[in-house]
Amino acid sequence: MRRLAAFLAVVAVVVGLGASPAAAVTQFMKLWQEPGDYEARFPDIVKLDDGRLMAVWYRATGHTGPNGTVQVAFGTASGSTWTWTNPPHPALANPATMANKDMRDPKLGKMKDGAVVLTFFVPGDGVYYSVWKPGWNYFTDPAKLTVPGIGGSALDEHGGVLALDDQGGATNQVLIPVYNNTGAWFVRATWRPVSDPRLLVADAFQLAANSPADGGFTDTYTEPSFVQIGGTVVAAVRHEQNNGTVSNGQPVKVLKWNPYTFTGTQDYYDVQWLPVYASSHHLLKTSDNRVLFTFGDKGVALRPTYGILIQNPLQPWPETGLKKVAVYNSGASDQANPSSVEVSPGVYFTLAYNAKAKSATEGSGTSPNGGTLWVMRSTASEY
Repeated sequence: MRRLAAFLAVVAVVVGLGASPAAAVTQFMKLWQEPGDYEARFPDIVKLDDGRLMAVWYRATGHTGPNGTVQVAFGTASGSTWTWTNPPHPALANPATMANKDMRDPKLGKMKDGAVVLTFFVPGDGVYYSVWKPGWNYFTDPAKLTVPGIGGSALDEHGGVLALDDQGGATNQVLIPVYNNTGAWFVRATWRPVSDPRLLVADAFQLAANSPADGGFTDTYTEPSFVQIGGTVVAAVRHEQNNGTVSNGQPVKVLKWNPYTFTGTQDYYDVQWLPVYASSHHLLKTSDNRVLFTFGDKGVALRPTYGILIQNPLQPWPETGLKKVAVYNSGASDQANPSSVEVSPGVYFTLAYNAKAKSATEGSGTSPNGGTLWVMRSTASEY
């Protein structure tokens, strides 16, 4: 009873300290607060086969900074215990392998055998991946992802590796979302649990190509992320003009295709435009085959985090009638990059963070919660 009372007291303090979320969403707990000038940015979270939760984030002194690292923490199935019994530590067993490299945008993808693939990118150096297996506390030494036809050093990523369901004789097939200065892509590869390379790349296909647009502006497509519903992959791609300097960007692009019959000579079907100015988004397939779409809304000041529960993701995404739920607003302009997980049927955790305002570009004033990674709780009924 004493531990329960103490925990409830901690939750009460956390809810009182943080920025005010919408009434429908609760600030469940503080996962971690980085000390000093460090911050916990760009988090990702996944449920492991044993029911526990795994979270990773970018530990650095700013949005872009020298030699940021990736931290990992493990939580109980309820998410109520993280730092008390499982304090975060460097994700890599041998951090020296990435010395002097900036490990940005860590993302997690769980394979069908329970292993987890961590991806991140190093600016100007490309995308790397590393592997965790059940029973381990750390990830392996990273390997660089090299993709024939689109290179390696210029690649960035934002979504996690998607392990496809075994269908039609296809086993251990994965899709890897990446982007470069030509647009957004997906890479096809085979997951090999005990062989090197663990991700054996086959080929790559472009989801959306950067191109000039009306008015002389350049359309850019970045940050693809995927989910699988039955035999269909659904992708969301960030769309902006002139790197976001024109207005508030453009509505996110939504595409669908059958990964088992895709040959590269056919178009993606039902290409949609969702009327949401989304950036740094995340897609979560729920247990009832809906999609929780969380994102930073570029149409709102400071780009806070919102969520939409897509009821029929395989049908055309609706142009009207969307219920956009406010999930978190840190009060600083440098935020969003959410990630969500379903901890029990219809109950979702979304990670959000407070940046430490050090300049006019990161908001006015320094939040007392700066550098904090929060766990926000919502339910399906709230969307």
